[in-house]
Amino acid sequence: MSNHYADCVAPCKNNCPAGVDVQSYIALVSMGKYKEALKLVKENNPLPLSIGRVCVRDCEAACRRNFIDEPVCVNALKRFVADYDNSDKWIPKIKEKKNKKIAIVGGGPAGLSCAYYLTIEGYSVTIFEKLPQLGGMLRYGIPEYRLPKKVLDSEIKWILDLGVEVKTRAELGLDFSINELMSDGYDAVFLGVGAHKASKLGLEGEDRIYGVFRGIDLLREIQLSYVPELKGRIIIVGGGNTALDAARTALRSS
Repeated sequence: MSNHYADCVAPCKNNCPAGVDVQSYIALVSMGKYKEALKLVKENNPLPLSIGRVCVRDCEAACRRNFIDEPVCVNALKRFVADYDNSDKWIPKIKEKKNKKIAIVGGGPAGLSCAYYLTIEGYSVTIFEKLPQLGGMLRYGIPEYRLPKKVLDSEIKWILDLGVEVKTRAELGLDFSINELMSDGYDAVFLGVGAHKASKLGLEGEDRIYGVFRGIDLLREIQLSYVPELKGRIIIVGGGNTALDAARTALRSS
């Protein structure tokens, strides 16, 4: 570890799906420059308040400190600066208006991120979301006990307050088409419809027998207050994040 002197990208940054400059924001945190650290995080991730609570921490898996003892608590530091900022949110400077309209289909993390970056570049943005509220899988796929919705709402409001227009309960292919958006004066369309489709097991009867629920569908329905009747013994097939969330949610709902 001693024969390198800043001539490469840190493994933590390379392993981050968002490409956040981990080593730099940790350096800023160590100097007490929390606002500067937050600004740097938001160059690649505009939702650290929410992501800091649910991130799978790929950065820590690649941390070089693993060769000595244990990884640096990268995600905890990101969450700290986001929580620190939450009481007095930093507002980015918005560039001069470009007189261009962009339609974003999908109000999940991708759509919200797109809206944020386009807005600060001076574009006029409208989000079209088929569900009642924005957030996508952050809202409808992650339970309250892991990501409190007031935290998510706070972060979404921060983005919308920059000047983003929102139209909920508007579904692509049902309420509007891409051609209609272009005809309405939008100069471009960004599609961020998400990955809400649950996987099937492929077992006979799984679509016909009441009481068989797919994990993602169950979590979304409960978040929409369509709580199914759960009683007796419940079997969870699978052991990933969705399976564990489904198990803990079922326990709370039964």
